[in-house]
Amino acid sequence: MTRLDPSIIISRMLIERNGASVYDERFHRGVNIIRGENSSGKSTILNFIFYALGGDLSDWSEVALLCSRVFIEVQINGNSATLCREISTQSGQPMDIFGGTLEAAQKAPMSEWSRYPYKRSLSKESFTQVLFRLLHMPEVGSDASANITMHQLLRLLYADQLSPVEHIFKFEPFDPPTLREALGRLVCGVYDNKLYENELKIRELNKHFDAITAEFRSLVAVLGKTQQSMTLDWVAGQRLVLSERRTSLRKEIENAEKQLFTSQRTDKLSLRAQDQAYKEVQVLQENLGQLQESYDAITFAIADSNAFISSLEQKLKALNDSNVVADHLGEMRFQSCPSCFAPIDDVIGPHACHLCKTPFDAERTRGRIVALINDTALQIRQSRTLQVHRQAEVAKIGQNIVKAKEEWKVASVRLADTRDLPSSDLQDALRELHRQSGYLDREIEDLENKASIIQLLDQLSKKKSELNAEITTLRSDNEIRHNEQKKRLARAYTLISDEVRTLLHKDLRRQDTFERAQNIQFDFGANSITVDGQSYFSASSRAILKSSFYIGMLAASIKEPFFRHPRFCIIDTIEDKGMEAIRSQNFQHLMVAISKSTVVEHQIIFATAMIAPDLDKNEYVVGRAYTRDAPTLQIATI
Repeated sequence: MTRLDPSIIISRMLIERNGASVYDERFHRGVNIIRGENSSGKSTILNFIFYALGGDLSDWSEVALLCSRVFIEVQINGNSATLCREISTQSGQPMDIFGGTLEAAQKAPMSEWSRYPYKRSLSKESFTQVLFRLLHMPEVGSDASANITMHQLLRLLYADQLSPVEHIFKFEPFDPPTLREALGRLVCGVYDNKLYENELKIRELNKHFDAITAEFRSLVAVLGKTQQSMTLDWVAGQRLVLSERRTSLRKEIENAEKQLFTSQRTDKLSLRAQDQAYKEVQVLQENLGQLQESYDAITFAIADSNAFISSLEQKLKALNDSNVVADHLGEMRFQSCPSCFAPIDDVIGPHACHLCKTPFDAERTRGRIVALINDTALQIRQSRTLQVHRQAEVAKIGQNIVKAKEEWKVASVRLADTRDLPSSDLQDALRELHRQSGYLDREIEDLENKASIIQLLDQLSKKKSELNAEITTLRSDNEIRHNEQKKRLARAYTLISDEVRTLLHKDLRRQDTFERAQNIQFDFGANSITVDGQSYFSASSRAILKSSFYIGMLAASIKEPFFRHPRFCIIDTIEDKGMEAIRSQNFQHLMVAISKSTVVEHQIIFATAMIAPDLDKNEYVVGRAYTRDAPTLQIATI
C-alpha cells in the first residue's frame, strides 16, 4: 500500500496490572472493530488508545484504575516505536518511548528506553516534540495558547461518547477558539514547515534586534552626556588636533631637556621610567596575544561546530528517508564475487544477503531508526546551545581585544617618549611639561575609548539594518505563503465537506436534511457543524453527523497528500443517542467501503454493540466478542 505522511498505525496494545497482562490484542491496517455488549469495556479500550498515544486523561473508569500501565506498538510514518504510560488520576503523565516493536521492547533493558515529560522545559523535550518530529509535523502554536500538543491533536481524531455530540472536538474545559482553529488548520495541511521555520526565525531575529537596540541606546546615552555629536569623522578630527598638540608638547620637552643637559648642573640621568614603560608594553602585548589566541581558537571551534551541526542535519534528513532504505534493503545483488569474480549461485531465500548469507532484520532496522532520529535531534540541540555560548564568548573577547589594543598603543607611545627623552629630576618647568604630557595621554586614551564605542555603534547600526532587511524578506516570503495557504485551506474544506455530504446522502432515510444536503459547513474555532445552515437534528442524526465528519476528514486526507491528518481515527459515537441497529450497521458498511476504496495506508478503530453480521470476521474485528461477564479487561482472572 501507499503511505502518506504523517501516518499512525497501531499494531498492538498491551495493558498490564502489576506486571500481568489484562489485555493484549493486535490491530491491523484499515477497519478495526471492537465489538461486544453494552458496558463490556469497549469505550475503556478506546480511552486507553487515546491515552497511550499521548492524550491527557485522568477521569478513568473504576476498572481501568485497577490497571498499572499501558503499552502500545505503533508505526509512525512507517517506523516502529513502542509507547508506554503509567495509569494515574494525575494529569500530565510522562511517556516512555522505545524504538522498536513491543516484543523487542519487553526484552530490552531500561537503558534503551527514553522517558519524556508531558510538558517541555529548557532542559528536556516533551514527548509531543519527539512524536511530532517522527510524524514530520511542525510545532504550531495559536495566538492565545502554547504549542499544540499530541493531546490536542488526538482531540480531533477521537470521537468519544462523553463529549457533546454536536461539537467537533473531544470536550475539554478552558478550550479557547484560537487553539481549536490552529489545530484544525494544522490537520488540514495549511501550515507548511518553511512558513513555521520563517516565523520562528522572525521571532529569534526580533529578539536579537531588540537586544541590539537596547545596547545601542545604552551606548548612545553614554556618549550623549558629552553634548557632542560624535561620529567617526569627529574622532578623526580630534585625533589630528591631539596629534598636533603632542608634537608641539614634545618639542617643548625636547627644548627643556636640551637646556637641562647643556647646563652645568650635576643632575644624574636615569632609565627607570623607560624600563617601567618597556615592562608595561611587554605585559600588554602578552595579554593581547593571549586574547587573540583565545579568539582564534573559539572562532575555529564555531566553524568546526557549524560543520558538525550541518552533518547532523543531513543525517537527520537521511534518517527520515530511511524507510526507503529499510524497504529495499536486500535488493542489491551481485552476479559475481567482487573479490575473485567467481559466479554466485542464487540459492537462498529473499530474506538474507545472497553474498554473505546473513539474514535481514528489517523490523529491527526500522526500530533503530526512531532511536537514531531522537539521538541525532538531541545532538543538534546540544550543539546549537554550545554555539550560542561560544558566540557570546567570542564577542566578549573581541571587545577585550579592542580595549587591549588601545591600551597597548598608549603604552607604546609612552615607551617611545621615554626612549627619546630619558627622565631625570626635572626642574619645575620640565615637570609641568611632563604633567601636560600625561594629561594629553589620558585625553588620547579617552578619545580612543570613545572611538571604540562609536565603532561599536556603527557596527550595531549596520547589524540592525541587516536584521531589519532579513526580517522584511522573511515576512514578504510568509505573506506569499499565507496566500498559498488560503487556497489550500479552501481546497481542504471543500474536500472534507464533499466527503461528509456523500456519507449523509448514503445514510438511511431518517433525516430529510441529510437526504438533500448541499452545503456542509464547519468551523473549528466555533466547534460546530451545520448542514445547509441547520444544526438542530434528532439525537441519533447528530451522532451520525459527528461520525461522518471524522470519517470525512480521514477520507479527504487519503486523497490529498498535503493534509497533516495522521490517516487515523477512533469512533465511539455511531451508536449514541438511541441509534437503531440497522442505521448503525449501514454506517459501518460506509466506513468499510471508504477503507476498501483506497490504496493509502490508514486505520479506523470503532466500537459497536451491534456489529453488521457480514463484518464479524477476522479481516475487521479485533479480539473476541466481549460481554459483561467476560469484559475487555481480564481483571478477575489475575
